[in-house]
Amino acid sequence: MYNNPKNKTLIFFSTHIINEMIVSEYKKLLNIDGYDVIFAIENSDGKFSKDFENPIQEFEFFGEKYKCFLYNENIHKSLNLPYYTGRKENDTLKNNMWYNGDYRFYYVKKIFPQYDFYWQVEYDIFCNGESYKPFLDKYVNNKADLIIQHKDRKIEPETKNWYWIDKTDWIYKGQKLHRSFYPLCRLSSKAINFLYQRRMEHDKIYSALEDKKINRWIMCELFTATELINNGYTHEYFDEYFYYTPEYDLTTTRIFENPDNRLYHPVKGNFLERLKNLEEENKELKQQVIALSHYTISFLGIKINLKNNIQK
Repeated sequence: MYNNPKNKTLIFFSTHIINEMIVSEYKKLLNIDGYDVIFAIENSDGKFSKDFENPIQEFEFFGEKYKCFLYNENIHKSLNLPYYTGRKENDTLKNNMWYNGDYRFYYVKKIFPQYDFYWQVEYDIFCNGESYKPFLDKYVNNKADLIIQHKDRKIEPETKNWYWIDKTDWIYKGQKLHRSFYPLCRLSSKAINFLYQRRMEHDKIYSALEDKKINRWIMCELFTATELINNGYTHEYFDEYFYYTPEYDLTTTRIFENPDNRLYHPVKGNFLERLKNLEEENKELKQQVIALSHYTISFLGIKINLKNNIQK
């Protein structure tokens, strides 16, 4: 499937943890015409596999087998990517994959180079429906090099109100800056190639700076949009279909009871596990009530037979 794909778009579901909720979300991406899908798992510490030589491996999650692509140090080093995050040098791969979200596209494209487009879906997105198909259908014929979201479409250089813009004059002085949001985005193959080359060029400049503490390595959400838009690559935002929200706890908001096919982020934790815990707590409470119902208690001198007054 991945070596000679009939589909032109690859979706990689990026995560560093596996639980029932994440697997459930991944399944919503399967069996959609026109797309190949793969788990892309951060494995720099060998948590999932000690085999660092084979990036594609099969794992069983909750009784089903899945092909997985494992991010690790080997593939990072093979691309000669720097380890900068913010103003910190030689940071961990795990932190690099957060700060430099574009790196994941380079990793994936190196192993799966045959596709025209690449979607990244992060693990803490919740599709409030049975499938991502309604969302993906909006862009199936869209040839834009960058499809991404952010409600603040663009930020002018003189407007220093976004944290990641500070201390970036070493490379972006005088340029128009553009903002994006990375949990869900699509890049064309040619855009990925261009961004990779720009990272290499930035590295030559940044590595030569004497004091990196006063200069920030460009964060992915600024880097991707600014580089592509300013260099003539086509782009589109999808604010109306994707909503950046405060953290959702699906055991209290329960938005899944009214599917709207919208995408929510961030949805933290394993809400399926939370629901199981609530069910267990409910069972325990019922058992306590049943046990209590066998006793007669005295309240203000009035004897009450709980067994006859409690509905099980």
